[in-house]
Amino acid sequence: MTGHTSVIRREPIGVVGQIGPWNYPLIMAAWKIGPALAAGNTSVFKPAETTPSSAVLLAEIAAEVLGPGVLNVVTGDRETGQAIVESAVPGLVALTGSVRAGREVAVGAGAKLTRVHLELGGKAPAIVAPDADLGSHVPAMVLAAYFNAGQDCTAATRFIVHASRYDEFVEMFTNVATRLRVGAPSEPKVYYGPLNNAAHLERVEGFLDRLPPHATVLLGGKRVDRPGFFFPPTVVVDVRQDDEIVQDEVFGPVVTVQSYRDDEEALALANGTAYGLAASIWTDSLKTASFYTRELDSGCVWVNCHLPTVPEMPHGGFKDSGYGKDLSIYSLEEYTRIKHVMTFADDPYIRIHEDGSVVM
Repeated sequence: MTGHTSVIRREPIGVVGQIGPWNYPLIMAAWKIGPALAAGNTSVFKPAETTPSSAVLLAEIAAEVLGPGVLNVVTGDRETGQAIVESAVPGLVALTGSVRAGREVAVGAGAKLTRVHLELGGKAPAIVAPDADLGSHVPAMVLAAYFNAGQDCTAATRFIVHASRYDEFVEMFTNVATRLRVGAPSEPKVYYGPLNNAAHLERVEGFLDRLPPHATVLLGGKRVDRPGFFFPPTVVVDVRQDDEIVQDEVFGPVVTVQSYRDDEEALALANGTAYGLAASIWTDSLKTASFYTRELDSGCVWVNCHLPTVPEMPHGGFKDSGYGKDLSIYSLEEYTRIKHVMTFADDPYIRIHEDGSVVM
């Protein structure tokens, strides 16, 4: 506007409430706390009740550097998290957790119109095109499926394979998965350890116990016969799109395999869940990769890889996988508010006479 100057200010929100998950307790704490403090806020962070120790230790170390009240770690259960969400103090509440928890946070914060940042679950599809180099890629697919015992919201959980490569893929995948060693951290050559807790082990088992008659377990499917919450690499085939194990997040070392005949069918299967966090396409064709990276309804799409995460790129999903971004400059923006400042310099077209009349 003539005679005026405008600038945009990004300001800290103030106090932010943050709730972390148990699957990567220290990393997820850093993802939340880092950008919040960098943007000038103070944080009240609640770690998951089963994994509080690393966040408490982080707070103890940070207290040697940060001023009083900048980083506050509060341990507790679901009621503790609810108290943070329903408090009048935070200007924003951020959660990494399940869809159920995300809905509860959104409802609780909505009563006060508190801003919400939700990074929720996933059911990531991995589409295997007919030209995919299985010899090179299958080992990476297996690792992306079972890393951290599958307790990763971006883990490859649904393999959607072209019918011409289906049998070959299933044989190669199960052969590699069979060689993965499950055990305690102190044991040699272990790829992943136990599930987080007894209740979660029972939940994962429940998906296998409730499989419909048409589904077939090719590998695994039952807890490892040893003390602890260990579950083996599991492969389920002959599933249908509306099966629970295809539609709902298992959050364990369990994958399903489906076949497709053309790109439209593959896309319908891949996008045919409530989640939209991550996906991958495995192909040697640039045209195929371009089609799927455009059409997949996911916040992150990998090509010929699955799971790598870099801090300079945003992390967050669509649909029931939540909204808002962790990592990158976008996470910094999440923890700011936008203010427009306009300054009047001079407008030669407006004059106020001594009698109070205005001439334009």
